[in-house]
Amino acid sequence: PAFAIKTDNNKFVLSIGGCINPIMGWDIGNNLYNTDDAGIQFVTGQIPVPAVTGHKGDFFISALDSYLDATFVAFGGTANELTGYMKLGTNDVNSQLKLKRAFITYRGFLAGYANTLINDGDASHPPTIDPQGPGGILGTTAYQVAYKSKDYNGFRFAIGLEMPSFCNSNGYYLGKDFKQYYGKKIDASVDHLVPDVPMWIQYGRGNNRVRFSALLRNFAYQDMLAQKRRSLWGYGVMLSGNFSFYKPLVFNYQAVYGRGIANYIQDLAGRELSITPKNDKPGYMETNPMMGLVFGASYNATNRLQFNVVGSYTRVWNVGPYAVTDDTDITDANGNTVRAAGNNNFRYSTYVAANCFYKFSSFVKVGVEYLYGHRETWNMGGANDSRIQTQLSLTF
Repeated sequence: PAFAIKTDNNKFVLSIGGCINPIMGWDIGNNLYNTDDAGIQFVTGQIPVPAVTGHKGDFFISALDSYLDATFVAFGGTANELTGYMKLGTNDVNSQLKLKRAFITYRGFLAGYANTLINDGDASHPPTIDPQGPGGILGTTAYQVAYKSKDYNGFRFAIGLEMPSFCNSNGYYLGKDFKQYYGKKIDASVDHLVPDVPMWIQYGRGNNRVRFSALLRNFAYQDMLAQKRRSLWGYGVMLSGNFSFYKPLVFNYQAVYGRGIANYIQDLAGRELSITPKNDKPGYMETNPMMGLVFGASYNATNRLQFNVVGSYTRVWNVGPYAVTDDTDITDANGNTVRAAGNNNFRYSTYVAANCFYKFSSFVKVGVEYLYGHRETWNMGGANDSRIQTQLSLTF
């Protein structure tokens, strides 16, 4: 934030800022912008399958990626510096304001609502106009307590505890999804008692850095056959970092693999695919394997002009029988009934972005971007979408 109020001795500073970020664009080949939970976010996993007649293109103007934020600093410049940060914005789909960040940091410790500790923001991808970013990046927001160490000759480490959020197959774990058991509705929900545990260790010098991250999590569920609470473990491992052999050109990469980590991977978040019934053992659940790959490059032609490109691939395995449970019938522009893939019907996706940004000043930036995405389903093929968009951003 650029505007600051401070005491004479700088022991307390309040800075207020924000960003006004209108975006104008065109979808070509599909109408992802009008898809639920997408909007200006280019969510490749939400691309409608199939592309429906009369809905194979769209034009939009939006300013929903704007936000307000504030930073509070107490005891500034001392070993006991205490910093608080708060950010208000939208979900990029509607204009309702929501709390996007709220946390306090002190001597390496963080407490509050922030990006998950396992997110490697410096390596996930180059800057994009698209607020969503590549489908394979690992990152979400979570209530947490965490610790990040100081730099020890290039080495750093971190560990935290995070409040889990779960997405799993609807139903009652009988090897198939049932909303009733012997004619009676059943509440199979249970409370989750174990926090997610993210951690990482990294080594870096200049533009070259490598990080290894891990995530451990526990799922609780109700075995409706044995009328017993059960649990199982999920995990994720990630290699990420940056490298450069020519100063204006920087590469970044991320490869994550795990079981039951859907709500951490961008294109899998919100899909009930982390755990599903274990068909060969009625009453039991299993975590499903999933993966996200990202590779990008940034070229700083001048201090004001930057070019970026990034590609991503996301995949999930072993969920076919449960991925298709929410497919629905819709009507196209000609009145024909079309079978459409539901939210869970996801097999893999690809994402490509190429853009250019020009800074007029530290406050004003313009950009133009091309996006391509493909979503593949389990039983009805796939569909593509392309988007061309431009941005005028005022940060204050």
